[in-house]
Order: sequence, then C-alpha cells, then structure tokens
Amino acid sequence: MAEQHALTVIVPVPDEKIEGLRALLNAVGQNIINPGEPGAGSVKVERVRDYLPPSHIIQPGPNFIEFGRLTTVHFLRWVLLEPARDAAGGPIAASLAFSTDYDGPFEEHLNELVLVAEPALRTIYSFCDPPPGSESLQVYLSAHIRQEAAFYRGHPGRSAQQILTLDDQNEEELRLILELELDRVHATGSAAPATIVERLREATGRSGWKSAPSSGLPPEIAIRTLLLVPLAGLILLGILYGIGTHLFDQIPARVLFTVSAPIVAFALFAALVNLLDRIEHGREQRVFQREGPPKQVDGSIDPYVADRSDVRLRLVTELEDRGPLVQNQMTHVANIKPGMFRLVLLRGLLAITNFLARTLFVRGTLTGLSTIHFARWVLIDNNRRLLFFSNYDFSWESYLGDFIDQASDGLTGIWCNTTFFPRVRFHTVSGLVRLTVLVLRFLPWFSRLPAVLVSEGGARREQEFKRWTRDHQVSTQVWYSAYPRLSVTNVNGNTDIAQGLFLPLTGEAQAAWLRRL
Repeated sequence: MAEQHALTVIVPVPDEKIEGLRALLNAVGQNIINPGEPGAGSVKVERVRDYLPPSHIIQPGPNFIEFGRLTTVHFLRWVLLEPARDAAGGPIAASLAFSTDYDGPFEEHLNELVLVAEPALRTIYSFCDPPPGSESLQVYLSAHIRQEAAFYRGHPGRSAQQILTLDDQNEEELRLILELELDRVHATGSAAPATIVERLREATGRSGWKSAPSSGLPPEIAIRTLLLVPLAGLILLGILYGIGTHLFDQIPARVLFTVSAPIVAFALFAALVNLLDRIEHGREQRVFQREGPPKQVDGSIDPYVADRSDVRLRLVTELEDRGPLVQNQMTHVANIKPGMFRLVLLRGLLAITNFLARTLFVRGTLTGLSTIHFARWVLIDNNRRLLFFSNYDFSWESYLGDFIDQASDGLTGIWCNTTFFPRVRFHTVSGLVRLTVLVLRFLPWFSRLPAVLVSEGGARREQEFKRWTRDHQVSTQVWYSAYPRLSVTNVNGNTDIAQGLFLPLTGEAQAAWLRRL
C-alpha cells in the first residue's frame, strides 16, 4: 500500500521582490500544458522568459519545469501569501507557500523534486529571504518545512502511478480497456454475466495491461484503534465512579454523579466557548468600525484580510471551475483568535480531525463528503494564522454546499477559532449527548441514528459562511494535478474495478461489479 504524505514549505519573501515573484508564478501557473497535449504538465521557457530574474541562467532544453516527470506527486502548488496583519493588528511579512501531496518516503520525494526541477526551484526561491546558497536544495527546503496539524486523504493507499501516470499500468487505463470491450459485447447481443466477465478478462490480457508496481488497496477502518476511544471513556467513568465513592454513601448517588459529571463539564465548557464568542464578536465589531470598509469593496468584513480589493476576488473566482477539468482547488488563510485558550482548542480539534482521518475516514468520504482528494490544515506565522489547502471535485458552490449540509459541526468546531467567523452557539446541557450521537453515526452499526447538530449558527449561516470563506481565500498562482480529469469517485471506483476483475465473483456480486463499468 502506498503511503501518502503532505509536504508544506514556507519561506519569507522581501517586500521589494513580491511583484517579481508574483509575475513569475503567474506565468508558470497560467502556462502549464494541459493533459492530452504534447508535453503535458510542462511549462515552456519561452512562456516565462520575460519574468526571470537577470541572474537566472537558462538551462538547455525547451522547458522551465516539467511537472509531469514527478512520479511521486498527486498535487502541487505555489501560493504567494501577501503581507497581512494578525488578529491583534500586528504585521505579518509576505511568504511563499509550497505544498505537495506525495507518495512514499520523504527523502525519495525530495530527491525527485530536486532531480526534476532544481533550476526552476532555485530560480523561484531566489526571490525569497534567504535565497538558496551553495547548500543543497534538499537542505534548504527541509529547513523551512511546516508540519501540518491535520491531513485528509480521499483515496489512501493509491499511488499517483497506480491512478494514472504510467502507460498500461494505471487503473484508469484498465477501465477504458474494459469499457471498450463491454461496448463490443453489447454490440454482438446479450450475454450471461459470467460470459461477459470472461471476455473482459481476455481483453485485459490481450491489451498487455498490468498493475503498477506500487499498486495498493484502500485501507480498512482501524476498528481496533477506534476502540481506544470508548475504552478511554469507560476508564474516565471508572475514575469518576471512584471519586463518587468518596463523596456519596449511596450507590444511586454515585451512579448519578458518574453520569452527570461529564455532561456538566461539557455544558460548562460549551458555555465558556459561547461566552468567549460573544466577547470576541464585540471586539471584532469595534475593529471593523475603527478600520472601516475597504476602499475597493469586495464584500469582505475582515479588515485584516491581506488584500481587500475587488481584483483579489476576481482573481480567486477566475481560477475556479476550469473546464474540462473536474477538479478544483482552494487556498484559505484566516487569523486565529487571540488567547491561549483558542489556540489550545484549535490544536485539539485538529488533532482529533487528523486521528479520524487516519482511522475512520479512509474509504473516500469525510463526514459524508466524497469529493475531496486531499486537504490539510497548517498553523503558520508563529501560530497566528491557520492555512488550509484543499484539492476537490466540481464547483466551489457545490463544495461549500456539501460541507454545510454534511459537515457543518466539523467546520464550525475548527474555524470558530478564527476571526470574523459567523456567530455560533454550542448546545450546552444536551451537547455531550449530541456529540456522542454525531460520532456514533459514522460507525456502520449506528448509521440509522437520527442526524443531530452540536452547534447552531456558524457554518449553518450559509450566506455568511460563504462570504467569510471568500474573504479569506487566497489566489493560487501555481496548481498542478497529476490526474486532473478524475474525480475521487473515479479513482476509488477504478480501484474496485481492478480489484474485482480476477476475483471469483458470482451471482449478484458479479452483476454489481459489472454495473461499475
């Protein structure tokens, strides 16, 4: 099974080099050759020549960078994070953020990046402070890595090579072979499922298709690891009951204390969060009144957004929904609310998200969402801002709509710790019970439990939430996908097709497999 990881590198950029770096990155991002065309995934030198620094030495060959040669990369991006201010109004310097979603060991991935793209990397990072010196690029990039707080994979276990990148060894190629043969079968008349499957197997053999060396199957839900959660709960109840034996003589009183103590504790905690939300909302209103609306109104209400011009909003929206690609991307940056309480709460919630992403949400869905390839949350700028990268399918509107409908509590729990998020109120007395039901609904045995909400407002304020999201989106100058025309459903479905091709399926299982084609 291929291990998938996230790499995030953030390097400061001096003010005097921002314009030059932005121009070069835009030239790179806007001139990546589309899939299906000769040299797909490459950027020609002639397309970026006018934006190269005077000291740049043009390497032999027609290409400035060849993303298509990066066999370990699923997604890659460069984003210029403009100068901004934190929640207290303090300055934040510009920086260049680089990210990859990649396969295999970190050292192998880093070595491949340098092997394939060293001249381009040195050119891009010559705009940064410090620029790469005589040291190796591996050392330079490693020195500026930022560890993600949470990382989600929409198709874990599948390498980029397995999904698409190797001729005659990827699962998308297999699906096309099978669909073509299935059309031939249907053209000759009806046939029994067993006969159809045999013809598909023969067609696969004639085609020369073989699975990729790094082929992997999706992981199973880590039931044993998840059982640690209820076990910890039982241990906590045991400790509470032990405390109750010292406080009460009667067994009913001890049981009542054991059951009610967690509920009361959660209610007090939720009440504290609600109180802080009201206090912080008042502070934000005073900040807005003091700073005033932006000169070029793009609808933003956060005065500390790096760029509040309508140009930013136009650039962000123009980079979305680029046909014929089915995939999309988002870069989002928000200030973390002041105070240690908010930072600790945010870190805790991201740790829980990361734990669930590795143990429970491993079958292509995140709280019911089946359109996210990869997503990560990274604390940056000395824990003053939260950076979010997402690679997802279809439109921005459908993506946000699905999040609101199916994951509003998760959205609210994380981003209520950032400034100018829509007002939220967490349920107090019933909160712990609601949270328990919410968690249980993700397990197969409890999927019939009714839907509940732990919070009100927040992401459920749809228009406010979408406006807040737009306020804090950042234009992504360079974005590359190794398989831009495949959705998460395509990737996971292709694996199921490849896995079932030579299994001894019969009856309904065989018919169900054929329906996938």
